[in-house]
Amino acid sequence: MAEDLGEKTELATPRRLEEAREEGNVAKSQDFAGAIMLLLVTLTLWLAAMNMLGQSTGMIRRALEGDVLGNPLDPGALWTYVAALCDAAVRIVLPVLALAWGVAALSHVAQIGWLISPKAVAPNLGKLDPLRGIKRIYGLNGLVKVGLDIGKVVIVIVVVALTFMQYAERIIVLPYLTSLQGLALIGRMMLDVALRVLAVLLMLGVLDYLYQRWRHRHDLKMTKQQVRDEMKQTEGDPDVKRRRLRMQHQIAMQRIATAVPKADVIVTNPEHVSIAIQYDQAAMNAPKVIAKGADYLALRIRQIALAHGIPIVERKPLARALYREVKVGQEVPPVFYKAVAEILAYVYRLSGRAAG
Repeated sequence: MAEDLGEKTELATPRRLEEAREEGNVAKSQDFAGAIMLLLVTLTLWLAAMNMLGQSTGMIRRALEGDVLGNPLDPGALWTYVAALCDAAVRIVLPVLALAWGVAALSHVAQIGWLISPKAVAPNLGKLDPLRGIKRIYGLNGLVKVGLDIGKVVIVIVVVALTFMQYAERIIVLPYLTSLQGLALIGRMMLDVALRVLAVLLMLGVLDYLYQRWRHRHDLKMTKQQVRDEMKQTEGDPDVKRRRLRMQHQIAMQRIATAVPKADVIVTNPEHVSIAIQYDQAAMNAPKVIAKGADYLALRIRQIALAHGIPIVERKPLARALYREVKVGQEVPPVFYKAVAEILAYVYRLSGRAAG
């Protein structure tokens, strides 16, 4: 019934997943990447706070002492001060921005691997359709996204409120502390708040990533007809494939029926593998495998051999090795000469022929 209705009940095939990846349609969480970036940037700022504070203090001290500004009425001195200010700002901000960019890139690579998708950035006028935009905003997915964002804001506010309540007694005595003590207390409190909020955001990011993976698999589901059509495109029509296999089987049976009666001996596994060996001293340099088969073909080879009175010898290791390493029509490799010669000598003694 689901097939008649065209419902998507089948998991996406590897080809469908690869096509979606080429289009940039992959499972990733912006919340997870953002939480990791904010966490590492916050820790970096905390560890580098003293260095940044020292650079800022030195810049302000030099400006107040006139080392940088010099004559305030001199435009050249003003530009020198602006250049020094920009240099200090770059030294403070640029490492943090570089770290944030690197962490953001690595977080996306960790989720989806290395991916460059020209199709994802190609111009698409369909994305400018107002109706599609309204459906994205006010559709089910849009409402779910808004609800989750509101829930995250509420959770963050609760975490911040609980943290400040924990620090209430210390905040009360803050006016009685020295400047350094007050700054140290505020810094520890802000770091504690930031780490707790980021821990919550990281947990929500992991949940969002799992949800995005589930949603991605669900959105890429296929109907049974789509799976059949893809199979026809990649492997050919199943009916044609079955007919081809049937023809190959018939050809193999005909070849076995023609070749096996010419064999001198059949080496077997005994049930699973059969190898037909022929040796003509006048025309061949070495014994040759003229037919081989496994399972049903092996049984058929033995049946034809019994019908024509061809000896069947059980040699399990030799049969497996010949089946694995020697193709039909090839001569036996030298490594098997001794084993095959012993079998042929045994067969020749049974039939009264002279062994060459």
